[in-house]
Amino acid sequence: MAHLNALTALATEPTCQASQGVSEQRLKRRDRACFSCTRCHRLKVKCDKKRPSCGRCAKSGFCTSCIYTHQVASTDPPTSPASPFVLAGEDPDNVVASWLLRKRSSSHWRSLMLKLESLNLVNSTWFMLAVREHSQGDCAKDFTLPGNFPFGSQESAKYMSHASVYALLQASRIDCQTYIDCYLGMYQVIYPILDTETFVQEVEAFWEKSDEDVDVSWLAQFLLVLGLGCFVSSRDAQKATDFFFASEACLSKTPYMFRPTMVILRTLCLMVISKQVANATCWALDSCWNMMGLIIRIAIMMSLHQDREPLFGMVEPERERNLRRRLWTTICYFDIQLSLITGQPSLLPCDIPPMPADQSQAAGLLTLDDCWTTVLPEMFPMLYRFLSRINSRSEEISYDEILQYNMVIRRTIGHLTTVDGPPLLRLTLDIFFRRVLLVLHRQKALDDEAPAIYPISYWSSLECSLAMLVHHQNLSEGSGLSGNVDLIQRPFMLDFFAAIITASVHLLRYDAPLTATFSSESFIPPRQTIVGTLLTCQGILAREKDKSVCFRTGCELLNEVLKLVP
Repeated sequence: MAHLNALTALATEPTCQASQGVSEQRLKRRDRACFSCTRCHRLKVKCDKKRPSCGRCAKSGFCTSCIYTHQVASTDPPTSPASPFVLAGEDPDNVVASWLLRKRSSSHWRSLMLKLESLNLVNSTWFMLAVREHSQGDCAKDFTLPGNFPFGSQESAKYMSHASVYALLQASRIDCQTYIDCYLGMYQVIYPILDTETFVQEVEAFWEKSDEDVDVSWLAQFLLVLGLGCFVSSRDAQKATDFFFASEACLSKTPYMFRPTMVILRTLCLMVISKQVANATCWALDSCWNMMGLIIRIAIMMSLHQDREPLFGMVEPERERNLRRRLWTTICYFDIQLSLITGQPSLLPCDIPPMPADQSQAAGLLTLDDCWTTVLPEMFPMLYRFLSRINSRSEEISYDEILQYNMVIRRTIGHLTTVDGPPLLRLTLDIFFRRVLLVLHRQKALDDEAPAIYPISYWSSLECSLAMLVHHQNLSEGSGLSGNVDLIQRPFMLDFFAAIITASVHLLRYDAPLTATFSSESFIPPRQTIVGTLLTCQGILAREKDKSVCFRTGCELLNEVLKLVP
């Protein structure tokens, strides 16, 4: 005890030797990080270091003065504080309800949920389940990119200078070629937006140019390619979003609204892919549909929808014409996809043909890559007529017309299976056309007397939904495909969700003839095989459920359905 008293006295005794050089060195304090809040540190009491205020300050009513000088680095994925899910003064329940009650066509999965609910088997309605999940969950954390990207994201402000953009590029210089290869090997295969040959040459020349000589619109395109490739290569969301935000900053310096170019149009298309891959939520896909409106108007402004004569002075006019056709086909492909997913009408004006009139006279389909100049342009006029009628409440498609559409689409699917080409492109095209068939047959297939009155629609609906779920499983597991192909399923997540609900509706109808082994369309597996397919999808959704509230809601809905399966 005497020793303790002596130490206490020594610690509290004012020193009288501070002027001496030796003692001066002993009085120096180490600059250590203070993890306690400033109030607990001042009072010299233990702090539990909870945030935003520690327990001691919270109990004492000093929350406002509970300040931490040491900032702990967050391990959470980047969020979007600039675009919160619910604004100040808004009721979260009303925000979600207004979205769920938004006007949609029958192509949206909501019509399937209404049918599932009408079976009077699900205890908790899908509407209330979705409202509860979205209201209680922090939907802002579902957005790797802000909801309003690429227009006005605050995170892009730090890349407004050329120096910051080039610093980002130089920091990743060693990995750039890997990112480019990953992009070209995955996204360029299924969305031929770039002129690959020219782009590769431009990348080689880029590293030799000075900062002032680089076209800022091309730089925006290049950064998006790197961001998407980075996502494929390393799944590093933080690094990928840095590329995306830098691209947004570069885009803001271009005259994209009033003097667009092909490079700018390609950049905007890449931004749609970025939003789908990075977010893949219902909210993000709705924003992609809005963005497609801008892209289509810019494309029309550039006369991309017209097969006009090549511009004077072009070195390779015919090649340029083919590139324009291919890009316009890709834009129309995006438009139909997002229209089917969101349940919103096509954004293409009704007086503008989806393709130049003579596109159907193009050369035959030699490889699968030729589909962008042959098969798809030939199919688009019919698909647009079908979509406009689906979105029209005054005009119902007759069963005979459905059978005619069905015959043409299935003939196209069969034709695509006979030519050589990338397996990934074949798979995504099959998803696209089977999703179209699913929407085409939905109204008749969900009729209570469908097996007897509309057998083709009934069996086609079930067969297409199961085929899409097999594709979902193949993409998730990478069966027969190379690379991180599970990222490809993100833009199709709501398509797969619609297929899950469709199969569930068929499964829960106890009077349905699921014991049939063959239909006029294809082989139909027995009930237990369908249950096994849904259980596999349940496992896939369970792995994704923590990534977004939308995925979690879908997973819980499927869990509810599977509980009811006998």
